[in-house]
Amino acid sequence: MNKIKQNKVTFILILSSIVIIFSSLTILSLPVLFNYKSKVTNIEKNFYNNFKIYLNSTGKISYKPFPKPHLLIENASLNLSKLQKNKDLINTSNLKIFLSLRNIYLHDFKKLISTEISDTNLDLKMSDIRDFRNHLYLKVNKPINFKNCKIFIKNKNDDVIIISTIKEISYKIKNKVKTKYFIVNGQVFGLNFKSEWKRSYETPKSSFHNVDIFNPKIEMKNIFVFENKKNFKGNSKINYLQEKLEYEFNFNNNEILISSPNYKKTNFNLESKISLNPFYFDGIFTIKNKKIEKIIDNILLNLFLYDEEYLSNFNGKLKIKFNSLNNKLIKNGSLEFLFNQKKINLINANFFLNQIGNINSDIYFVKDEGEIKFISTNELKIENHIEFAKAFQVGSNKVKNIKQINFNLEKNVEDTNYVINNVKINNKEIENKLDKPFLIKNIQNLRSYIRNVIN
Repeated sequence: MNKIKQNKVTFILILSSIVIIFSSLTILSLPVLFNYKSKVTNIEKNFYNNFKIYLNSTGKISYKPFPKPHLLIENASLNLSKLQKNKDLINTSNLKIFLSLRNIYLHDFKKLISTEISDTNLDLKMSDIRDFRNHLYLKVNKPINFKNCKIFIKNKNDDVIIISTIKEISYKIKNKVKTKYFIVNGQVFGLNFKSEWKRSYETPKSSFHNVDIFNPKIEMKNIFVFENKKNFKGNSKINYLQEKLEYEFNFNNNEILISSPNYKKTNFNLESKISLNPFYFDGIFTIKNKKIEKIIDNILLNLFLYDEEYLSNFNGKLKIKFNSLNNKLIKNGSLEFLFNQKKINLINANFFLNQIGNINSDIYFVKDEGEIKFISTNELKIENHIEFAKAFQVGSNKVKNIKQINFNLEKNVEDTNYVINNVKINNKEIENKLDKPFLIKNIQNLRSYIRNVIN
C-alpha cells in the first residue's frame, strides 16, 4: 500500500471514530436536556398500563444511561389500589423505569421494559398481602424487580411480627412458556431462603410454590388448585433432614379437611377438620418412630410455653398420638389438648407400657434458674405383673401384689437424663433411701433402681 492510500485509510478511520463518538454522546446527552417533570402524568399513566401499579411521583425525575437506559424517580409512592389508604404501600427514593434508548430519545413512554425498586423498606399488613395475591392472579404486568430491601409485616395493631431482608425479588411473565413467576431470595428469622411461585396461563387454576431453606436444609413443595372462593384444594410436601412430610387440604364451603396421603411412609401425620365460621378445629396428629426426648424438647415445649397473643381466636381440640416410639418401654400413647380463649390446656395424657399396663400423666414445664425443666407426675397401673417382672428383671412373686406405682419424672430440656422421685407403691411411701431423687441415664439404670425399690 502506498503512502497516499495509507494516509487516506487512516483519515477515514479517524473520521469514523469521531462520528461514532459524537453520535453516541449526542444520543446519550439529548435525553438529559429534556424536562421529564413535564411528562409526569404521562409517565404515571403508562407505568400503570405496563405494571398494573399506581404511581405517584413528587420528586425529581432524571435520565440515567448506565448500566441500562432508565428514568430515576427520586420520590415515588406506589399502590396496588387506586383508592387512597391511610398509608402508601411503598414509598421509595430509588425507583428506576427501564425503557429502550429509542423510546427515551423520542420521549415515548408507552412501552416500558421493566421497573426496579432498591434500598427501600416495605411495611405490609395482611390486607396488603391479600391485594398482592390478587395482583399475582389477575394482572398481566411487565417485569418488576426489588433489590436490597427489607420487608416488615405488621399485625392489625401495627406491631411488627416478621422482618425479612430481601436480596432480590423477580416478578415477571415469561411469554415463551406463558408462565408467571414470583421469585424471592432473602433471609427471615436468620435463615437464608429462596421462594419460587409460578402459574401457567395454560393451566390457570393451578399454581406451584417451592421454598428452599439452605441451613438447615429444608425443601417445601406446594401445589394449589383454585376452583372458586368456596372450593379449592392443595398438596404440600416437606423434606427436612431424614423427614418427609406430605399433607393434602380441601376447602369447601367454609370447611377445611386436612389429611396425610402417605400415612405409612411419613412419621408425622395429620387428620383434621377446620370450620371457619365460627373458627373451630378438631384434629389428630400422629407421631411415629421418634424418641420421647425429641418429642418433649421440640413439640411439647411449644405447646406448654407459648405467647397468648399468637393464639387469637384459635379454638379447638388436638389429639397427639404416639405410635412405635423409639423407647425400650413406652411404644404408644396419646395427649389431648384444648385450645380456648388464648389458652392451651392438657386434658388427658396416657401412655402404654408394652403388655404391662398404662400410665396416666400430668405434664408441665417450669423455668428454673435459666433452665427449662420438664416435669410429669405419673400413675402406672399394672395389668400384667408377669410382663412387668420380665421387663424390669425381677422375680414375678415379688410384684404379683403390686397394682399401682406412682412416681415423678423430671428432665432439663435438651438433656437425655431423667430424675425419678416421690415413688409410691400401691399408694404407700417408700420407707428407705431410694425415696430420694435418683438419676436415670438408661434402661439398665432404671431396672437397677426398680429392683432395689421392690426388694
